[in-house]
Amino acid sequence: MAFDAEDELTADRSEGPAIRLRNWKQIVEKVDFAFQPIVNPHTGHVFGYEALLRRWEDSGFSSIQSLFDTAWETGNLHGVDMMLREKAIAKFARLPEARRLKLFYNFDSRVVRTRDYQPGRTAELLRNAGLERDTIFLEISERHDISNAQYLQDILLRYRSQGFKVAIDDYGSGFAQLRALYECEPDIIKIDRFFIDGIDRDRRKELFVSQITAFAHMIAAQVVAEGVETREEFLCCRRIGCDLVQGFFIARPSVDLPERTDIVPAISGVSLENRRGVERDGDVLRSYLLETPPIENNINPVEILSYFQKNTDIAIAPVINRQGEPLGVIRDSDFKAFIYTPFGRELLQNPANRTNISRFLRRCPIADINTSLSELLETFVAADSLDGVILTENGLYLGVLDQSALLRAVNERNTLNARDENPLTRLPGNSAIYRYAANALAKPRRRRFAVYFDFDNFKPFNDLYGFRQGDRAILLFKDILGKALSQNDWFVGHIGGDDFFAYVQSIDFEDAVSAVQRAQYMFDEQIKSFYDAKTRDQGYLIGKGRNGETSEFPLMTVSAALVRIPPERTDITLDHISIEAAKLKATAKNSPTRFASGHYDATDAVTSMTPPEVR
Repeated sequence: MAFDAEDELTADRSEGPAIRLRNWKQIVEKVDFAFQPIVNPHTGHVFGYEALLRRWEDSGFSSIQSLFDTAWETGNLHGVDMMLREKAIAKFARLPEARRLKLFYNFDSRVVRTRDYQPGRTAELLRNAGLERDTIFLEISERHDISNAQYLQDILLRYRSQGFKVAIDDYGSGFAQLRALYECEPDIIKIDRFFIDGIDRDRRKELFVSQITAFAHMIAAQVVAEGVETREEFLCCRRIGCDLVQGFFIARPSVDLPERTDIVPAISGVSLENRRGVERDGDVLRSYLLETPPIENNINPVEILSYFQKNTDIAIAPVINRQGEPLGVIRDSDFKAFIYTPFGRELLQNPANRTNISRFLRRCPIADINTSLSELLETFVAADSLDGVILTENGLYLGVLDQSALLRAVNERNTLNARDENPLTRLPGNSAIYRYAANALAKPRRRRFAVYFDFDNFKPFNDLYGFRQGDRAILLFKDILGKALSQNDWFVGHIGGDDFFAYVQSIDFEDAVSAVQRAQYMFDEQIKSFYDAKTRDQGYLIGKGRNGETSEFPLMTVSAALVRIPPERTDITLDHISIEAAKLKATAKNSPTRFASGHYDATDAVTSMTPPEVR
């Protein structure tokens, strides 16, 4: 007969806690923990690992939840949880550079309601493993009812007072209310997998996650996108501002310890792609970043007064831990208000207070240096009162951006963009296209394609209907490119007039062709409405060509020339591609599909034609 732990442990209720505890020790010995990395989507840098229970079925349980439910029902939840914590912490401590990383441990919130609950046990386990208290993030799942804000707040205060971090897991899956998040201010909010699945194709999911992300940043919390399984989901989560990502696309959970814990190499490569706007924002941010000297959280409070006296122009002092990770800020006004109260100085000089600055510590939004200026600006606008934003690089303190610095940075970014964008379409113009192409082509990629678009019969249309209608046709195509090329994060630029440029990498040739021809088809269909009924019915207009002769001209279409760029070449320039594209455009304009593609030959730059695909 198969062993069923659930039945046996339930039956053990009458035998006393000693027997039941012995059974649980045997169960805990059998289970193991797999670790799954949680990474920075901008760099691929590993922030930490989530400990996921494995081999629970070997002990006869039907699910992980049934294990904890049985422990709760038999009155052993706290003891079982502490044994599991000890096992997870001990294994985590064996990771390379474990002291730099964070451990995410799934915490059953019912533990604090057990009769044998004792605070301080987790701190002891961490200390024995040589780890700091803020190493661990206790994940409270929303799958338990945490909508009671007071109950959740009690849990947060209880663990924060011990120096731990708290994360809300599975957000959006259960009972949690915004009020609970607002009042309790968790350190991290993990978005449930349901909202990440297909987010790149579902506008409602994208809107939900972006709104929660904005709210989280307003209360100084970070957001983890859980269950990221595709490149498109990864890029979408990064674009809308998720601070961290986790899922099969990054790495699957493994019971084997990884050899390196600094970055996930495959994700680091993807993270460097398609960062044209963010790279510029990062450069601007660095130029306006206030390199305010930080205070360590173990400082003697008396020394804080000396800090503000030496730095009279500083209104807030960033606080970091031993690893250099930001914890929050201390306001000059708050600190001095305390000093000037009766006995304020005496209280600070009391030895019992010398290592405790938590009474002055205030939460402050924290963002990676690669966060876009637009996202930072949204955070400022959403908050009624904001000291500033602490900027980090790979999780470590970098500097502070106050409101004045942010506004100056936004103004400079807008000025730079205005110089480089087409005034009609607001797409990147020639100089921006050349700058982007120089950077993209200098890095070898297994698959990369450049596309040139050119309108057919645009001049006769412009002559007959006027420049204003011609501008409308150009804006129509700009919008169509935004829709047709949205799936794979294409770069789209406006060379000028009716000429457009697009570039994409790391997608299949068939997918690139499909996206281009979809844009062509959408334009061919929608441009018909720009003609009068008579011209539309007859399918052509009478006008003068470039040679000045009157002739019949078909309705406007768009031709496309796609150049396949060799993956190993890093010496190819946009000028090289333009020469090959010009040859292809001549072929495309004489093709029934108005499309041609060719491969830039790596030896003599001869373009080899490939048959155009059928729409």
